[in-house]
Amino acid sequence: MKYKFVKLLAVILMSTTLFSCRKYLDINADPNNAVVGDPKSLFSFAISSFVNNRAGGDMYIPMALGGQSISSGGTSSGGTSWGSGSEDQYVFSPFSYSNIWTQYYTSVAGNLRKAIDLSETSLPKNENGAAQAKVVLAQTFYELTTTYGDIPFSEALDLNNLAPKFDGQQDVLNGCIALLDSAISQFDPASGFKFDEPYDMFYKGDIDKWIKVAKSIKLRILMTMADKDPTKISVIGDMIAAGGFIESANDNFEIGFENVAGKRNPKYQIKTDYNGDVDFFYASPYVLDFMQASNDPRIPFFYDKANGAVTFHAIQPGDNADDQLDSKIASSLHSAAEPEYVYTYQELLFYEAEIYARGLGVAADMAMANTLYKQAVLESSIFFGVTAANATSFSSGLPALTGISDPLKQINYQHWIDKFDRGIDAFVQWRRSGSEGSETPDLTLPVGAPSGNLFRRYEYPQNAELDANPNAPALINFTGKVWFDL
Repeated sequence: MKYKFVKLLAVILMSTTLFSCRKYLDINADPNNAVVGDPKSLFSFAISSFVNNRAGGDMYIPMALGGQSISSGGTSSGGTSWGSGSEDQYVFSPFSYSNIWTQYYTSVAGNLRKAIDLSETSLPKNENGAAQAKVVLAQTFYELTTTYGDIPFSEALDLNNLAPKFDGQQDVLNGCIALLDSAISQFDPASGFKFDEPYDMFYKGDIDKWIKVAKSIKLRILMTMADKDPTKISVIGDMIAAGGFIESANDNFEIGFENVAGKRNPKYQIKTDYNGDVDFFYASPYVLDFMQASNDPRIPFFYDKANGAVTFHAIQPGDNADDQLDSKIASSLHSAAEPEYVYTYQELLFYEAEIYARGLGVAADMAMANTLYKQAVLESSIFFGVTAANATSFSSGLPALTGISDPLKQINYQHWIDKFDRGIDAFVQWRRSGSEGSETPDLTLPVGAPSGNLFRRYEYPQNAELDANPNAPALINFTGKVWFDL
């Protein structure tokens, strides 16, 4: 029972107390009801809350364990695992469902909405500041809907409406695209009015980079929708023709943490506070076995060998680990200052490779897909710490997509591998990679999970707010598919 209590406590703390990556947060006393305030401070608070919740116990852990990109280790031989009855056995805490819902709507979306309103009504108007907030707001609602399904969107964030309707996921995603289009047209790189350093912890006021990431996030949303809404395919083609996406790792959408109390990466804080600075989580065979088959140089950057172990070894999700054999997540990945990455250059390249391989809005071109695929793997390898020479040797040595029978599977598998430690992002990538039963990788029920279907969503929180809302849907089980999930 000890670990169950520790897990619950960690989940609650990581979702409700770690708001700040920086010290510049002079906001209202009640951040959930931002009636007045400085828009740049509201923006800073919102993005701090956003990245802390993404990397914290209520989003990262259930998504990564439930999505089987990491393993809990069950009740490990050394007693340093996350514990039995874990999220990779489909034991999800109602606090996780509730905390993410509450934090994303209040601390994140609510403050972003107010920052937008204040920026657009100030004299002079802060058009760039409003656009910066719209980009993050679109990403916030994207994560909410891909996590829960139908959610309040068109009537959300109105404090006078206590019973907002739940918009269908297709409408929410279209609304996110509209937010991004509005931001892209609103940005003005020549204007000095913007959220700058220290309040903009993503790009320090570099509006050119904000425009690039807005277009890149729009492409991400279109790729999530394309298989369910074919009208998006031509839009994807138009975007590829126009370009303007992030162009290198220097454009990555990220926020750094610091090895200072209250500013550390939540993944580090969890293991430090509750496991003696030892990581809780282990290698999943769906990641490690695939990488070992190609002698992937990223392996030692993904995992640490067990003490005395000769090789890297994975543990089936839900099974009990042997701490003398099974590899844990690399301590360097869960360090105090490790940034939280929301969008990376290699993600864009993987999307582009898929687009050319499938001919989504462009003429199918497997040679172009192969070039982009290998560049994506190269960038991913360098991103995780592989030397440029070794990354080039590895990526160039991969079988060419033009000569294999399952090129799309290889693109999707490498894309998922790259996101293995970004819980929500890996989980979305797996669900969009194919129809039910043909996703990449081919996951099976974890050890100890109840018989039935695989994990596919968060359940709606059971709280007084939703109970009192006649528009709230009935409880949907965590195995129920959301709209985009074929």
